[in-house]
Amino acid sequence: MAGGAAALAVLLATLLATAGTAPAQDVAVAPPVPPAPDAAALAALPSAPGALPGLRPRGPCPVGIAPDGFSALTPEPDAVPGAGARGVTVAVVDSGVAAHPRLSGGVADGGDFVAGSSATQDCDGHGTAVAGLVAASPGADDGVVGVAPGARVLAVRADSAWSATADGASAGDEATLARAVRAATRPGVAVLTLAVAACRPAAGLIGTTDPALGALRAAVHDAAARGIVVVAAAGNTGPACPANDPAQARERVTTVPAPGWFDGDVLTVGALDDAGRPDPASLAGPWVDLAAPGAVPAALGSRSAGLTADLTLPGSAPGPVTGTSFAAARVAGAAALLRARFPTLPAAQLVARLVDTAEPVPGAGPGRDPVVGVGALDVRAALAGARAPVPATPAPPPASSGGSVLAWAAAGALVVVLAVAALLLIRRRSAR
Repeated sequence: MAGGAAALAVLLATLLATAGTAPAQDVAVAPPVPPAPDAAALAALPSAPGALPGLRPRGPCPVGIAPDGFSALTPEPDAVPGAGARGVTVAVVDSGVAAHPRLSGGVADGGDFVAGSSATQDCDGHGTAVAGLVAASPGADDGVVGVAPGARVLAVRADSAWSATADGASAGDEATLARAVRAATRPGVAVLTLAVAACRPAAGLIGTTDPALGALRAAVHDAAARGIVVVAAAGNTGPACPANDPAQARERVTTVPAPGWFDGDVLTVGALDDAGRPDPASLAGPWVDLAAPGAVPAALGSRSAGLTADLTLPGSAPGPVTGTSFAAARVAGAAALLRARFPTLPAAQLVARLVDTAEPVPGAGPGRDPVVGVGALDVRAALAGARAPVPATPAPPPASSGGSVLAWAAAGALVVVLAVAALLLIRRRSAR
């Protein structure tokens, strides 16, 4: 899952590390217990959007590379023809969401906690790509469409790899994310998409408390308590997010991702590779609930009205749009579809419907797999409330026994003997 988008997610994980936290040794430990919600720490954070101190651009915003014809025509695997979520609001807390014309349900500005400007500005392109997977309307000349076309997007800007703060770090940290989640938690929001992961060394979280993590947990917990379905990315492995060994990740981990680690308040999503198997670059952990495809052949562009096939980091070459962020976006779209279909269904039952109808993943471990959870997202099954029965494989015809073969051989030999005898009899009679 190497590429620009996955690398961008890794960099966003880096910038979401709290300033001043000393790194702990990268050792595997028992999964630490998530922090308790710290309402006081959240209340102490400024509520109004505003520019981060010393913010400066890291360069001109990337324009994006248009996809080739084949990529643009690739159909969205989780789209359901005729389904839509018009009237449902999905909050996207990310790098911003451009008001792209294919986001026909509209893009509302929920606050810019990076530059204090508008959350409809997206220099990185990450948030717009996520929003497109959730809510893009179909186009006449391509296969790009969101899982929940027509949904309304509430954009809240919480990070940017293309902006740096006074200390040189990329814009955004866990406290900023907590403020953004709090701003997104408002009446009318049905789904909250957190396609970000702040990775922390697991050993450094044992026996300690962190106000920023407590504030983030409080914000996420409050959103879930208000009946909002909170969907989080599991995170992509890389320098800032060391991999957990999938073979032992149920019992021991090196890295935990926030908010995906906040089991009970979030639906955490891992990624599948192009073959539909567990993606080795998807961070494993016992908190992963289910999985969805991570690759996006063509995404909505944030700098134009068209499409893009790449996301670019400062100082890096363009790379493909792929990672757990986009797997989470697909699940968020599915949650929006369910909310549109079942407007009074409690959030917990909606989440259960997504999990209970998940499809088994080839190559996954038994039970709840640390990379893909209970299985792969199945949008049609979730809408129906049950997975379609697997057609029974026809039983092969019973193998012939040795006795039967001998019987048929004997019968055949008898027929031949009788035929020869009859022929001889006829010849004898003819000769008379």
